[in-house]
Amino acid sequence: MDNTLALATLAMLGSALAHAVMTLLTKKATDKLVFRGLTQGFLAVLILPWLLFQPIPPWEVWRFLLAGAVVIWAFNMLLVAAFNEGEMNLAYPVMRGAAPALAALAAFVFLGETVSLGQLAGLGVATAALIGFAWPERDGKPKLKLILLALAAASMTASYTVIDAAGVRISGQLFIYLGWFFVLSGVTILPTAIFRRGTSFLSIARQETRPALMCMGFNLATYGLALYAYANAPVAPMAALRELSIVLGALLAALVLKEPFGGRRILLAICLAAGLVLLQVM
Repeated sequence: MDNTLALATLAMLGSALAHAVMTLLTKKATDKLVFRGLTQGFLAVLILPWLLFQPIPPWEVWRFLLAGAVVIWAFNMLLVAAFNEGEMNLAYPVMRGAAPALAALAAFVFLGETVSLGQLAGLGVATAALIGFAWPERDGKPKLKLILLALAAASMTASYTVIDAAGVRISGQLFIYLGWFFVLSGVTILPTAIFRRGTSFLSIARQETRPALMCMGFNLATYGLALYAYANAPVAPMAALRELSIVLGALLAALVLKEPFGGRRILLAICLAAGLVLLQVM
């Protein structure tokens, strides 16, 4: 393995870990809606000055940006609802794992992308693992509401993935598009948090500011490291490596949040990651 590939591999592993930590911080937040609003708002404030000196995207691109903004708002609301409902090591693998599978199907239907037999096999393994997560625990309770919220959040991720893929292709300016994506994410979720919390927003925000700033750093890290890896190594294996965030996130939830994480969920997380690897590299 040459140095460039080794660095790209380390960068993608770092991206996976940063994504898992970012999600862990969201789950730990006392008020997850305010936390998400502050995180996205800080990102918008950080990026907007740079964007103002860049070419303004044409309307053909803004159509996709605005559609994506609506979908990312829905994702944030569903993420908050899922994490308020139950454990991260159940919600996160479903949210993270179902999204690529749904995105692959959407890309096949709407963008005309082909799906190989290996990808179909990976999709089957990932789907089986997701069904396993939804299967009732030993206590007989299927936690249906949590699973449905997580699947709904995953469908939003798949939707904005396809929307942004089309938007970036038309734009031809990845970083400018990504910058406006972050800004619009903040513009939608932060006012929602302010409106929902009313006069208590400022007192809650004071408690959530420091962890939100940390989360903003991990948010930038997960995207930045992933972009570096994609620019310096083959995309498919790098994308597959990023799916390790599923296992890392579940383990962090068990170690830090002390959530139950028995052999069944460990096996399912590994199977889910393996199915997504097949989906990326075959």
